[in-house]
Amino acid sequence: MSSETKEKICAHSLIYRIEESIVVGDIMEAKRCAVDLLNSLRELERIQEKHRSQKRVDDIIQKLQENGVLVERVKKHVVLGS
Repeated sequence: MSSETKEKICAHSLIYRIEESIVVGDIMEAKRCAVDLLNSLRELERIQEKHRSQKRVDDIIQKLQENGVLVERVKKHVVLGS
């Protein structure tokens, strides 16, 4: 199971816990869960941004390959700075 899936399950569980805490009147627990939910949402944003960045890199690599550029040479230039 991916970390993104685990984080989504966690966030969903926290939403349920917030609802239950409100129903039984445990506002402090609801607030604690809300803080945890915000942390989960931030982590999901971070994961999504990482996916978007990787997609951009993959798209660039594909375009380079379509134009006959050897990706290994590009990697070497990026790593070595030449």
